[in-house]
Amino acid sequence: MASIRYSNKFNRSPRRNQVERVGMKREIPRIRQVRRRPTTPILQPIFGRFGGGDIVENNDVDQVTAALWSNQDGVLQASEFFTSSVQSQSSGEYYADIYRETADSNPDREIQFSIAYGHNRGSGSQVPQYASVGFSPSKAIYSQYANLLLAPGDDNFTLSNRSGSLSADLESFHAINIQRTRLKEKIDPANWELHLGGQGGTNINHPAGTLNAAGTLFPTYNENIANTASMMHLIDDSSVSDGTITEGGSVYKIVSGTIADGVHGTTPYTEYGLVYPDNGVIVLDTEGINGRIAIFQNTSSFAYCATPVTMSNNNPWAMFQSISGSSYFAARNKETVHATHYFVRVRNNEYNFSNNPTFTSGSNGTFTHASFFKNPKVYITTVGMYNNNNELLAVAKLSKPLLKSFNREALIRIKLEY
Repeated sequence: MASIRYSNKFNRSPRRNQVERVGMKREIPRIRQVRRRPTTPILQPIFGRFGGGDIVENNDVDQVTAALWSNQDGVLQASEFFTSSVQSQSSGEYYADIYRETADSNPDREIQFSIAYGHNRGSGSQVPQYASVGFSPSKAIYSQYANLLLAPGDDNFTLSNRSGSLSADLESFHAINIQRTRLKEKIDPANWELHLGGQGGTNINHPAGTLNAAGTLFPTYNENIANTASMMHLIDDSSVSDGTITEGGSVYKIVSGTIADGVHGTTPYTEYGLVYPDNGVIVLDTEGINGRIAIFQNTSSFAYCATPVTMSNNNPWAMFQSISGSSYFAARNKETVHATHYFVRVRNNEYNFSNNPTFTSGSNGTFTHASFFKNPKVYITTVGMYNNNNELLAVAKLSKPLLKSFNREALIRIKLEY
C-alpha cells in the first residue's frame, strides 16, 4: 500500500505552528471602543459666605454732630425766615412751615422747621364747620403732642418752676418741630439756642396794620415785630442736668442762657418749656414767655360755627414773627454711629470671569481677547452683601478697580456704619 505524504505546509513542528498562529492574530486589525470620562464643568462661585473670623463688630461708637439747617449751616439769622402763602391757606390752622429761602429765589427750597400752637381746651383757634365746641385745631395739636411725648394717661405738659406764679400744668404751648430730614437721630443737647423777640408790652404799628391784643389785624408774613429791648435767649439745661427719660425719650428743661455762657441765673432756674431731642420737638411755655417779653397770644374761645371759616389761628404765625424778629436760631443734630467690619477674601481661583456681555463674543462664548484663554483678567469694582435669602442688603464701592486673575488674590475690608 502506498503511503501518503502531507505537504510540508502541514508537516511542521508544534512550536512553529504556534508562532505562526500568534503572528496571524496580530495581523488582524482590531476596533477598540474608547470610553472617555464625562467632562465636569468647573463652575465659578456667585456668592461667598463669610467665615467666623470675617466679621468684626466694633465696640467703639462715634458721636457725630453736624449743622442742622440747609446748606450745612448751623445758624438761621436775619432774612432767613420765610413762610408759604400756599401752606398757610391749606393747613395754616394747625401749623406754619418755615423756610430759609423764598419760593422765587429757590423753587426747591426745603422746610427747616414748623411751628404749631396747642391749647388743652381748644382756645385760640376757630372751630371748623359743624364741629362741637372745643374740637378746634389748637385742641387737636395739644392732644397730638401729648400722645406723642407724654406717658399714657398723662394729658398735660408740666413744669416744676414756671415763670411768675403760674401753675405747673401748661394750658397752652407753642411747639417747634424740626423737619425730620434735617434731624437725623436727634437734636444735639446743649448745642441749640433760640432767640425770641417780644412786643415790649405794647402794640406796634406796621405799614400793614396793627397787631392788637385781640389779633383782629395781623401783620404781613416775615414782618419784624421784635422789640430789641424785650428779647430772651433760650437753651436747654443739659449742661447742669442729666435730664429725664420719658415716653418721648430724653427730655430737658428750657431755661434762659446761651451756648457760649451756659445757663443764666441761679438755681432753681426758671423753666420756659421742654425739649425732646430724640423727637426733634421744642415745647415752649407760651404763657410763661408772654409774661417775660409780652409776645402775642390769642386765647379767645370760639363757639359752634355753621359756616366755613377762614384761617383764624394766628398764634403759630405770631410765634414765627417773634422768632424771625429776633433773627437767631442756632442748632446742630447728633447721631450715634456704630461700625462693623467685613473682610471679603477672594482666592486666586475665584471670581476670575465676568458676566459682562463684552467679556465673550460669538455664539460659542469665546473670549473677546484671545489672551484671556487660560489667563483671564477682571477688575473688581463693587461688592454686594446679601442675606440668606439672596436679597441684596448693601453695596460697597471700591475707590478704584482692583485687578483679579488666577495669579492674584484679594482681601477687601468693608466698613458698615449704622
